[in-house]
Amino acid sequence: MSRADDRFEIQDVLSRYARAVDRLDYDAIAQCYFEDAVDVHGAYTGDAAGLVEDIRRRHQTIDSSQHFVTNVLVDFEGEDAARVESYCLCFLRQRAADGASEQDCAIIRCRYVDRFERRDGRWGIADRVVVFDESRTVPVVDLLDPSWVASRRDGSDPVYA
Repeated sequence: MSRADDRFEIQDVLSRYARAVDRLDYDAIAQCYFEDAVDVHGAYTGDAAGLVEDIRRRHQTIDSSQHFVTNVLVDFEGEDAARVESYCLCFLRQRAADGASEQDCAIIRCRYVDRFERRDGRWGIADRVVVFDESRTVPVVDLLDPSWVASRRDGSDPVYA
């Protein structure tokens, strides 16, 4: 396997993490980490299982989530370890209050500072610190035509068809 293949696998884990959070696919979130990984994620610090439960709780009121992961830099530290820094732009739209047309959307700029490891032939997150640059909330009115295919935060999203 080449370093290019390793980079691709690491970037694939980052993309799968983003999709898993956005679709609330809790098993897929956990699969991005090793069981003994530690994640420092805002108010949460702990293992991957606890992170999944934290996301489950925090995202109960979020009806739309998009994570864009970019600028991925991979510095290998031996055959089976890498330091990875990536930028993340996150949009989290809160569910509208009953009868309201306006919703709050949090826009968060952050970076994932990760240590990846390859164990049993699989690259995964062994350690993550989310470094926050900015978090702001803006009001939005969703003007999507109801006849368009809307994203879903569960297994009924078209990506799973």
